[in-house]
Amino acid sequence: MKMKMFVGRTEEEAMALVRAEMGPDAVILSTRDEDGRVEIRAAVERNFGQKFAAPKFAEARPVYDETRSTLASTLRWHGAPDGFVHMVSEAGSRLGAGMEAINSLTVGIEGLITFNPLNPRPAKSLLLVGPPGSGKTTAVAKLATLLSDKKQPLEAVAADFDSSGQTARLAALMLKPSVTFALSPDHLIKLVRDADDRGQKLVIDCPSFNPLDEADMKRCSDLISFMNVEPVLVMSAEGHPMDLEDNARVFAAAGCKRVILTKLDAVRRRGGAIAAISSARLSIAQLGLTQSVRGGLAPASAGRIARLFVTGNTTEAEPLKGAA
Repeated sequence: MKMKMFVGRTEEEAMALVRAEMGPDAVILSTRDEDGRVEIRAAVERNFGQKFAAPKFAEARPVYDETRSTLASTLRWHGAPDGFVHMVSEAGSRLGAGMEAINSLTVGIEGLITFNPLNPRPAKSLLLVGPPGSGKTTAVAKLATLLSDKKQPLEAVAADFDSSGQTARLAALMLKPSVTFALSPDHLIKLVRDADDRGQKLVIDCPSFNPLDEADMKRCSDLISFMNVEPVLVMSAEGHPMDLEDNARVFAAAGCKRVILTKLDAVRRRGGAIAAISSARLSIAQLGLTQSVRGGLAPASAGRIARLFVTGNTTEAEPLKGAA
């Protein structure tokens, strides 16, 4: 099995390079449009440079593939859209041929989704953003608890611009009498600047932004651009798959590169949420597997996602040996 990245100015140009080098049997693992160029990651079972003869009619008949069928059935049960089902099951059955189904699924997911867990010592303060009800406040409490390095603990901050009680909720979750809070965007900008000056990193519980409201999302984009922070989308696994995809794309356009997927313990079908993140080309950082503040967020990996799909049990969502 050979894998290679092809780069072109357009998707058509990159695809032409794929077909010219790998032929018609090439499997497209991922496509990324970045900085005016298109990157396509592809794989093929044959060696590069081999001449590709046109298949005979008899060879074109569909062949039943048990692994592909198993993966597709699993993903469809989880409500994943057809395009996602096809790409993951196709890549998993080819690149994971001969493996157990759960490992083949891991391989298929790795070809379509990137994983980038948050570091206990982030380079920038973290600004958690998302739509109402996504679980931002709980995620901030979990990150401040789980990712804090003893030498450089993350400081939790509530951006309680509308005095909605966000500060009190965050303090209660962290079992503290109070937490640092900002009552306006200017106040928050100053807190981030002061923290940078003393080498401190913050994890900020930002007010909710409505992805259907252009003015609200403009405020989100402006807030991100005015501070030296990394915006991280917090997205709930609950909701209609198409709504989740739309929301993920809107926040990606606002500047988010990574996402924390929450409330995976509150749903049975997780395919729509995973496919939405893939479609928006976001990297998955952490997975919200339980409501517990301590231990409730796990670093994301293809192995954990595959285990969630196959077993459905969040307490067993651990990476497989050699598969995560």
